[in-house]
Amino acid sequence: MNNNDNKKSAGFWVARLFKKAVASHTMPQRKIYYAHRYHDGHNALKRNPFSVLFSQADPERTPGEPGATGLRLFSGHQPPASKDDPAVIESAQAVGSQPLQGPNGGFNPAKNAVFSDQFTVLNCYDETPDTKTFRLGRPDGQIFDYLPGQYITLSIAMYKRSYSLASSPTRSKNLEITVKRDPNGGVVSNWLNDHLKIGDKLYLKGPFGKFSCAIQTCGKMLFVAAGSGIVPIMSMLRWLADTDSRADVLVLLSFRNLEDIIYRDELKLIAARHQNIKIAITLTTDAITRYQWPGLIGRVNEKKIAELSPDLPERMVYLCGPDAFMAECKNHLLALGLPAEKLFCESFTVNSPVTLPKDSGLDQRPRSKTGSYRITFAKSSKTIVADGRMTLLELAEKSGIKISHECRNGQCGECMLKCLKGKVELTAQAEIDDHSRKKGWVYACCAYPTSDLVLDM
Repeated sequence: MNNNDNKKSAGFWVARLFKKAVASHTMPQRKIYYAHRYHDGHNALKRNPFSVLFSQADPERTPGEPGATGLRLFSGHQPPASKDDPAVIESAQAVGSQPLQGPNGGFNPAKNAVFSDQFTVLNCYDETPDTKTFRLGRPDGQIFDYLPGQYITLSIAMYKRSYSLASSPTRSKNLEITVKRDPNGGVVSNWLNDHLKIGDKLYLKGPFGKFSCAIQTCGKMLFVAAGSGIVPIMSMLRWLADTDSRADVLVLLSFRNLEDIIYRDELKLIAARHQNIKIAITLTTDAITRYQWPGLIGRVNEKKIAELSPDLPERMVYLCGPDAFMAECKNHLLALGLPAEKLFCESFTVNSPVTLPKDSGLDQRPRSKTGSYRITFAKSSKTIVADGRMTLLELAEKSGIKISHECRNGQCGECMLKCLKGKVELTAQAEIDDHSRKKGWVYACCAYPTSDLVLDM
């Protein structure tokens, strides 16, 4: 990108990004569209150098510290009834910018990922008592290309953490991430909430991920999220709102209580100004009463989903939140007739030992031994014996072989390698396309040997 590119209007970039899309790309008027709350204490925060903070800490490996009958919605508008008014979204392959290509033409979301120059914190403000949003910008003002719903990886001292982008690519000069404090002591997320302030510098890498409504074309969508799982959903909602999309959009969100609702004011604003977007929120804390909250109460279940979306099988569904929440919702959605190929999930959990319901459909670790296999790294001339319980990435690390990686969760594609001989089992978390799989490419963080292997490493 040259300097002349930066001088082009915002309208040009939106038209380029959404070229040939049915969605309108009319630029919004010059006014603040977000209902953000700013606090006054930024300059009073005491500077705490990263090296001092992390000198005694152990590195973590967790990526993201992380109108229908009977429903009370933010908006009572009905979605457009015309069948001749299809939506919405243009496939990523039709976008005017360079398509994201993997080996031999397969989709690889890490293809455009680069370590950028430093980003500067332009603003930060409270979303809830334990959640903050940070607005980031490049000092040179260059545009950061990404799809709504993707995520980036921050590099802080010895740590790398992945965070979903909350911002929309229609506002291309600034990025926003929303970070929730981790009550269990997440080092980076808690440090960001407590100490990061306006003017501080961060390095980031990205974008990563295929969790985006800009990839699949569909006129009807349902977004389901819990807690901080709303962040990538909000990126997509902002994109749909900013482009005046005519998609029929339903949103079902779950939070513990009133104080935990992230983006509450902005969600109200979007629902009020866009007749095609319906937003329903349910609160799960037992102490909530009808006097305090006129909306939904209780966990997301089949009844709530069916009442909000009686036409569920016609929709693309985007699901994000804690693994247990996603496992339950996945079962509900499939039981209501949603085709499995229309369900897209985003997990904040690293590929490591977890305890999940047996029918969750998510990676079940720890794994049992499946045999005794010889894993040969062709370029390194090293061989290791494996029993099927460790991923190829873990086996490489055990052998002293470095494989570049970021999320360790099968989403970024950074650890992609080629299997020259043998068979592997890929977990459901691996977001690698079928074309690349057939050519022998695998994501090392989600691949387990099921025979002797020869790897191109």
